[in-house]
Amino acid sequence: MTIKRFWSGVMAVARREAHRMGAASEYRAVLLWLPLGVILFFGVFFSQEVVGALPIAVVDEDNSALSRRLVSMIRATPQTAIVEEVADADNARRMVLQGDVVGVVEIPYGFEKAILSGESGKVVFYDSGANISTNSLASKGVQTAVTTFGVGVVLQRAEMRGAMPSEALSQAMPISFTTYGLFNPWLNYGYYVAPCFCVMVLIIASVLSTIYAVGTELRHSTSVEWLRAANGSLVAGLMGKLSLPTLALWLLALVIGVLIFAIFGAPMQGSWVVLILGAITLIMAYQAVALFVVALTASFRLSLSIGGGYSVLAFTFSGVTFPTMAMLSAVQPFTLLFPYTYFMRLYIDQAVRGSAWWLSMQDLAAMLLFCLLPLLVFGKLKQIAVRRKFWGRL
Repeated sequence: MTIKRFWSGVMAVARREAHRMGAASEYRAVLLWLPLGVILFFGVFFSQEVVGALPIAVVDEDNSALSRRLVSMIRATPQTAIVEEVADADNARRMVLQGDVVGVVEIPYGFEKAILSGESGKVVFYDSGANISTNSLASKGVQTAVTTFGVGVVLQRAEMRGAMPSEALSQAMPISFTTYGLFNPWLNYGYYVAPCFCVMVLIIASVLSTIYAVGTELRHSTSVEWLRAANGSLVAGLMGKLSLPTLALWLLALVIGVLIFAIFGAPMQGSWVVLILGAITLIMAYQAVALFVVALTASFRLSLSIGGGYSVLAFTFSGVTFPTMAMLSAVQPFTLLFPYTYFMRLYIDQAVRGSAWWLSMQDLAAMLLFCLLPLLVFGKLKQIAVRRKFWGRL
């Protein structure tokens, strides 16, 4: 086949696919409207930069000057918001069970007396334990307030004994401990969690739209017409068929980039070129996976089920929600079976950490390997496109 005939087939299939896309509302929904809507939803959902003001309750059984001062300090922490001061632990427990608060601070009777007599005052924080993130943030806020209050008590005692302020401070805090967030010191969820979810939407759209584009040709027994438009070349047919969906997916990737970097203001520490190449390769990798699944199953419905399940599993095995290094050793190899894993590593290295561009070449190469999957089933894919026994399946 001549080059001119090849490209004429590509253009003919692209025009045919544009007509199919315009005639099928579900095609446009899977490729554009649903992903775009979900991406914008996550943009609004994570518009709150830092998690804070988590509701807690306080049981102040002592009701003394010192206990009220401690309550004021807890109220001033950015992580927590005291929504109610209850009289007893039973009411506080009820609020936790109903989900009105994430935790309860209990200041026992005799708190002030113990401190004034030189003993250790006790403060207890109860959390529901149902959500690790919210519980840890609320606990951190309460612990910070209580620690600061305790240091103040020690300072006051030392100064009453005649110690100089600097000496009193060294007695109150003999060891100074400081934590620095190297790559996200603001603890901004929009810089990390939002890209994870938005990229997940992008890969689901990549897989499902590709399966829909090719699978419906088999389901409606129109694959011969598709190949005829491509002048008998499956390569030209695939290039023409996927050209418009790929442009639409690139547009979605651009929307995600604007959302993360322009609207959220996420810092870009590394190479834009590597990140853009990574996004393009990610889309191509999942399109290749979709073609691989269609060729193996020769079934539109089964392909959608397997492709959708495979896409969602990437979020679990990528290390985003649970660290890869903490997984069982038998499970860790499964993280390598998803292009999403490599892209998120590339994104974190380039956008967040500002690593050298060449450190991301391994992840980029791994995603490129997924793009070769259709070559393994190329003969099978052409066979199911031309043989009648594979047509009309659900």
